[in-house]
Order: sequence, then structure tokens, then C-alpha cells
Amino acid sequence: MQPHVFPAMSWFITFITTIFICGSALVLANDDERYVNCSNSFDCGDVKGVGYPFWGSNRPDYCGYPELKLDCSDQDPEITIEKLTYKVLDIDNQTRTLRVARKDYAENICPTLILNTTWIPNLLNYTSDDQNITIYYGCPAQGALITSTFLPQFPCEINATEMTGYFTAFANLSVLGSSASSLISYLASCNDSIIVPVRESAFQQILSTPTAAQLLGSLNQGFGLEWNASNSLCDACQLSGGQCGYNQTTTAFTCYCKDQPQQFSCQQSPTNDQSSSMSSCLLLCFFSADVTLGVNRKTDNLYLDSALCRTQDMSSSKLGNGRSRIFANRKLTSCQSRKP
Repeated sequence: MQPHVFPAMSWFITFITTIFICGSALVLANDDERYVNCSNSFDCGDVKGVGYPFWGSNRPDYCGYPELKLDCSDQDPEITIEKLTYKVLDIDNQTRTLRVARKDYAENICPTLILNTTWIPNLLNYTSDDQNITIYYGCPAQGALITSTFLPQFPCEINATEMTGYFTAFANLSVLGSSASSLISYLASCNDSIIVPVRESAFQQILSTPTAAQLLGSLNQGFGLEWNASNSLCDACQLSGGQCGYNQTTTAFTCYCKDQPQQFSCQQSPTNDQSSSMSSCLLLCFFSADVTLGVNRKTDNLYLDSALCRTQDMSSSKLGNGRSRIFANRKLTSCQSRKP
């Protein structure tokens, strides 16, 4: 029985070896994890297909700039910038613009915390379609009669404190004529004033209908922001087959390629090389297995023939007549020529 153990063992050892080699090659051929993760897009509600320079959800922090994290709250995409949370209404990857609305003004124009709308210099900027609205809070009551004649007035209660508020779409109050100086002096005595951008179409609606309800509706239409996050470098990276990202260590743009990160773009796509290696490995696996099986079959056949020949050799000695002996001797000679 021992002659049959060696072919089986050799086949098993060859099979395990080829599987190990091919498995290792396939693991090495896998795409870089950062490349794969940054290929994912941020999807939330009606906003879908968002990529660089944003990150969040299934996009790790190295896929975008630290300040541009997106969250998904009840299927509403949000972004928080300098303590203010904005509802993301739309993101246009082609024009590199997003439209956002302040979440604290979603239901009323008297937020608990009065903060100016801010943005990140050199990263986000207002679009040419944005116009500013100035809102005043906590103004003295004695000047209400003069001010209400020229500026829309609204009652406000913030943190259990009742106050009077005003808003204007005029960047320069001098257009109000002779009363401009007194108005400017009065508004300067208000506790707080903030500037909130709105779209041009909403701005015109406020001018035509200067009411608190119209102001709230215009604020909820949002305003535009355009980003400049190494745009040209990202274009080059994507053209070379890479995924744009941000290196937290170097605080700079990085290009994630299938094999490894590069500073600006992928030198060459490793797809063909990896495919070739995988194909070669698979061919090697099949070839090795086929050769091993072929050798084992041949060896098994030789041992089988040898066993049959020995049986025939023993049987020939028992044959009585001459004709049978001649036939047996011919078979025995044929078997001996095939012995290993």
C-alpha cells in the first residue's frame, strides 16, 4: 500500500503550496484601503454622490478636509462650521458649490444663541448670488417709533427675555436719506447685530415684502458657498485614476492610488499589472494541479499494471496446455516491458 501513499501526499503538498502562493499574490494585489474607502460617496436624503473635499458617514476623515465633515440627521445632511450647524440643501460637484441654510433659523428668527454667519477663509467663500441681510436684536425701546418707520420690526424673546428686533436689506443706510444718521446711531445701541446671507431671488422677495415671515422664508432657502480645496490637484489626481484626500499628518492634499498614496497623482495605474499577476498565478495553480494529477494518474496506472502482471505471472504457471502457456507468456512479456 505504501507506493500509493506517496502520490497522494505529493498531490496534497503541491495543492497546498500553490494555494498559499496564489492566495498571497491575491492579497498583495488588493487595492489600497484608503483608495477603496475614499471611492465611497456620502449619501443622505436627497443629497447623494458627494465626495472630496467632504467626509463623513462611510467616508473616513482622511478622505476630506477636517472642517468639511458631513453628518446625516433624520435623512437631512448637515455641516457644522464654527459652532453653527447648517442644513445642506444641495451640493454640486461640477460647479464645486453647496447650498446651505442655518439650522437655528429653521423655525423662527430669534435663535437662542446669536452668532454671525462665518466661513473658513481660503476654503469656503460666498458665491456671486449671495446678498446680505442685517438683523438687529435687543434694541432700546425709545427709538422704536423712528426706526419702525424705515426698518421692518419684529418682537423677539430670547432666553425668557423679550426684546425688539429689526432687519434691513440695505448694506448702506445712507440711502434712507436725512434720517440715516439717527438710524445708524440708534441701531448701534442694539445689543447684537448679525449678517446672514440669502440668495438673490430671496433678497428681492424681502425687498418687495419686508415682513418677519418673509425674512424667515428667505433664510430657509439658504445661500451658496463655493469651495477651493486644492481643486486643480484633485483634477490631476482623478485623471490619473486616483481618489482625492487629505493627509492629516502633513495637513496637505494627497492622492490615494490603488497601490499606495502619492503626493499629487498616480504615476501609473497598477490595474494591468495586478490583473496580469493574478492571471499568471491562476494559470500556475491550474498547471501545477494538472501536472500533479497527471503524474499521479500515470503512477497509479503503472502500479496497477504491475499488480496485474504479477497476478498474471502467478496464473501462467498453473496453465496446463501449451497453447495457454504461449498466450500467458506473451502477456507476461508485455507486462514486463511496462514495469517502472
